[in-house]
Amino acid sequence: MAMLVLVASVGATSLQAQSNARVDSIFAAFDKRDSPGCAVSVSDSGRTVFAKGYGMASLEHDVPITPNSAFYAASVSKQFTAFAVAMLAQQGKLSLDDDIRKWIPEVPNFGKKITVRNLIHHTSGLRDYFGLLGMTGWPSDGPLTEARFLDLVSRQKALNFDPGSRHLYSNTGYVLLSILVKRVSGQSLREFADQAIFAPLGMTNSHFRDDHTTLVKNRALAYAPKGDTWEMDVPGFDVVGDGGLFTTADDMAKWARNFDNHTVGADAVAATVLTRGRLTSGDSIPYAFGLSHGTYRGQPIIEHGGAYGGYRTQLLRFPAQHFAVVTLCNAATANSSQLSQRVAEVYLGDRLAPVTQVAGSATPAAGASAVRVSHEQLARYAGVYWDARNEVLRRIEVRDSTLAIAGVPIVLVPVSETKFRLSGLDFTLAFTPKSDGSVGLEETGSTGETTTYRRMPTPKLDARALAEFAGDYVSDELDVTWRIEPRGGNLVVRLSGVPDVTLQPAFTDAFSSPAGVVRFVRSGGKVTGLVVGAGRVTGFTFRRASRD
Repeated sequence: MAMLVLVASVGATSLQAQSNARVDSIFAAFDKRDSPGCAVSVSDSGRTVFAKGYGMASLEHDVPITPNSAFYAASVSKQFTAFAVAMLAQQGKLSLDDDIRKWIPEVPNFGKKITVRNLIHHTSGLRDYFGLLGMTGWPSDGPLTEARFLDLVSRQKALNFDPGSRHLYSNTGYVLLSILVKRVSGQSLREFADQAIFAPLGMTNSHFRDDHTTLVKNRALAYAPKGDTWEMDVPGFDVVGDGGLFTTADDMAKWARNFDNHTVGADAVAATVLTRGRLTSGDSIPYAFGLSHGTYRGQPIIEHGGAYGGYRTQLLRFPAQHFAVVTLCNAATANSSQLSQRVAEVYLGDRLAPVTQVAGSATPAAGASAVRVSHEQLARYAGVYWDARNEVLRRIEVRDSTLAIAGVPIVLVPVSETKFRLSGLDFTLAFTPKSDGSVGLEETGSTGETTTYRRMPTPKLDARALAEFAGDYVSDELDVTWRIEPRGGNLVVRLSGVPDVTLQPAFTDAFSSPAGVVRFVRSGGKVTGLVVGAGRVTGFTFRRASRD
């Protein structure tokens, strides 16, 4: 009997060593002293089975990453904000169906009720504050206080859509939820989470940083590539709720296990936070309380990722398996979602369904395709595609004998002559050539939701045509003026205090820019204003100032 126990023990140790080595190989690209990297923890059936750091927390001071290194969690923070709101609702201190203006009257009266629940599920219609600030020239890593945030929200005159009618991710809603926690409980989100969530779970290295000057013990600084080296890329603002959490891989493992043991929140809150949102149409959406439902290789998953500055984060849970992977990275080049999936594959093995050819989960190394599409056919698909409903533009180009999305390191791997998947992402694109020579595009995401695009004709622009757009364009909602002028055969936006921005022609009267898609509006043939579609901000208008 003793011999059998010994053999079993040796076998388990060998399997663990093999698993450890496979995880090491996944993070090998970061496991060096001149690179930022990641911390990863793996929880299985209530215990941590793996925790390790790869790469450096500080390139300046040669500090390595460990499972106790503190990372900015970015949007992984949202689940804690929503959990805090759910706790307050369970205590009867607020209702999820309260009008948000009951607690935060600074939110304008749009003539339509926006509920707490709308904010949680991203169905409020509120414009995303990052998109709004981007139109003012605000640097994405610049300082932002709660007062300035509320001033920005209070100036808005319209919504993206009627509350509850659609789902569109909005960071604005989650900052408002952090303010809600403070006004309902009398404690800041930082104080409330410390007392009600982190302390009971023993998450001693986690906190919401609501003052960017606060020291963070064992902080991993974040980096983005710059040529053949790295530069610092660390957020520096004070609003929280949508982000703001600093945490460690070890602490996040404790949080992941709370979804199984309900140490904090008990059964009622645990069930609430997994509840999917529902639209006014009656349709449910995958998004719950800062958590998103989905499937991965046949298994149900609950996950959320984060990306801001140089931080890339992911919590991936397989609830049926009581299994979770936490990946926290301080390199802007890291794909934390894909890394988490690959780690899960090591441990779950044959409990996962086989990889299909169209799955978006293949790694870049495995991204090659046996399907070959001729250069002539690829060129036929290249062009500008426009989704008028969501005001989203896709530029598809031929790059190194394949299709790619312009401006980003994402290539399209052919599945067939007309269908492609995005490398490293769970998205597919299907082109639909028409008999008249036009081409349509259908994009399918990981949840199965589809978006339809239409390829737009190339605009014809000369100096005279560009001159029609010249002038000052004013937004009272942002208190900003864009001066647009022709220069060197292009249109340029001049904005006080920031570098000039060149507008790239997209289609008739439309241009792309870092702020979004800019479409000029005409009345009687004359340009009278412009509309910006910035992904999470749609239909935002500027009026053309009268010329003296």
